[in-house]
Order: sequence, then structure tokens, then C-alpha cells
Amino acid sequence: MVDNITLKCYDKEVYHHLRYGTFVEKSNWINGRWYDKLVLNNGKYGDDAHDLIIEFYEDFMKIYGSIRKWYYGATSLDDLTKTDLEKAWRKVAKRLGISFDTLRTFEISVIEIGLNVPFDMECVEMIHRIRAFKSKCYELNDSRPTCRKFVSGFFTAKIYDKIAEINKDNRNVLIRNPDLYPEKNALRVEFTLKGGRRKVLSRLKVGTLGGLLEEYTRIVNFFWRNCQAFAFDNIGRRPSFHPKRGSLKELTDYFVVLGLASLSHAELDGYTGLLSKGAQRDFRKWLRRRHEREKDYLYPDYRIEFTEAIKWHLIDLIRLNNRQRRDNIDL
Repeated sequence: MVDNITLKCYDKEVYHHLRYGTFVEKSNWINGRWYDKLVLNNGKYGDDAHDLIIEFYEDFMKIYGSIRKWYYGATSLDDLTKTDLEKAWRKVAKRLGISFDTLRTFEISVIEIGLNVPFDMECVEMIHRIRAFKSKCYELNDSRPTCRKFVSGFFTAKIYDKIAEINKDNRNVLIRNPDLYPEKNALRVEFTLKGGRRKVLSRLKVGTLGGLLEEYTRIVNFFWRNCQAFAFDNIGRRPSFHPKRGSLKELTDYFVVLGLASLSHAELDGYTGLLSKGAQRDFRKWLRRRHEREKDYLYPDYRIEFTEAIKWHLIDLIRLNNRQRRDNIDL
């Protein structure tokens, strides 16, 4: 869930150790005009290579980059679990030659929290219908067909086609989990907090790497809350989102429902295929009964209400069907 992050350190001993001491990664120095850089590679090759960067300023140092890509590889669609997040930073501490307890004191100045959502639809079908985030104070910063990015002060909300982003350098990435991403559709949802430790602390109530690991549920809750703030076109009745387990499958189902809700009635035709065969039969029976009962009242204004009722009945059935499938898997 945690991806890009910037940590700052003001500890003089750590600063001196990494900048002037005997250090295993010394060959990766990059001398700059205003500051020096230390590049910490992830030991992977080709498209999966990714670096964490350490920059040394006059009285502090900072380490930044995607800890997810550094640990899993740059083309991976896997999201860091809490366990793997700690493993990744323990690996960083070992490579830097400092204790993990010392690394835990580093302050968070920027943090990106996101998930890759497996998606049955083409991602652009969802993305181009997003018109706002929370309120008008969030400025639309990126409106490509494959991306929507909203910015306000020290907070950024972004939703985009992850596969398109990975392949932007003309790479045809081999999906490592074809069962999870059968159509190579992955919707990336991410939120970024920046502005230094105080800004991050005010929103997340954690300000250090150690606090992040100890209060990881704050990160999870922050993500779920903000997922509901995207505003879509063509949605009169907004689907609710109350995750029971906080699972990726629940988030996938929620975005599927949002996608369905944003479709017109004509575009929705055919999505009964998301139901089981038994549920499809029940839906057709319900539709026939409803039509026979109300066909005499289908004047223009009522027809809109009628088709909207049909649409939401189908969506409710899809949600119920998804929930039943989840429960069966859990059993």
C-alpha cells in the first residue's frame, strides 16, 4: 500500500557514517553541485531495476524513491503488505550499515499510499467519467484518457491505468499473476501527502517510519476513506462503500460498481454476464414482471425512472453475486 516515500534524517552520526565513513555502496556516489547523492540499487536487472536515492544537504539527509518497486521490482504489480514493508526497510537498513531502530526514527516528509485494482473493464471506461475529487478546491492537474490527477495544497489524488504507465517506455510487460489480471487491466488508485513531517502528521497522525509501521491501520483507513471521494458523471444514486475486511477484492468490486453506475442504460446492456447463470435467470424474470406491471406508465419522464430502477437492480445483484463469491472463497 505504501509506495513512494521521502524520509529525512537529522542524526549527525548517521549523516557522518553515510557521507564520510567506510561504506559498502561508496561506488554509487554521484557528486552534485549543491549536494551529493548516493544511489542504492535493488540488485535487480533490466526493467525491474530500481534505485532509492540518498541526498546529503548541509545539515540533513533524505532518502526517497518507491520502496515498493525497490523491493518487488519496477514492473511488479504487487502492493506492499505491512509485513513486506518492514522487510523492505530492514533490508535497506542492512545495506546502509545502520540499525533498523535508527532507521525507524527517520521523519516522513512525503508519502504515497496506493493500490493496484484488478479490473474487468477497460480502465479508460472508468477514468474518463471521473469529473472531480471531493470538491472544486481540488484542481484537475492531469486529464489524459488514461489518468485523472487532482491536486490541492499538500494533497494529491490520482487514478490511472497502471499497465499503460508501466508500458510507457514501449515495454510489453509480462503480467506475473495472470489469474489476477487476466485482461492486463489494472486501475491504480493512489493518494500522496507532502509538505514535511508536520503536514503528514496532521493528516495521518504518524510522522516517522517507526510510527508508520506501528500504526499501519491509519494508512489503511486513510486510503479507504479517500476512495469514496472521487466524483463520477452519470451517477444519480452513489453506491456506498463499507469494507468488512479491507481486502483488495472488496475494493475491486466497489470500482466495478462505480464503473457500472457511470454507464448509460444502453452501455449497461450485456453486463448481466457478470452474474451467475442462476442470477441472470432471476434478473430476466424480475425484468419481465416489472415491465408487465408498469408498461402502461412508460411516458417519457417515468421511462427514465423505470430504466434507472432496472439499472440499479442489476447493479445490486452484481454486488450480491460478488459478495457470495467472496464468502465462498473464504470458506
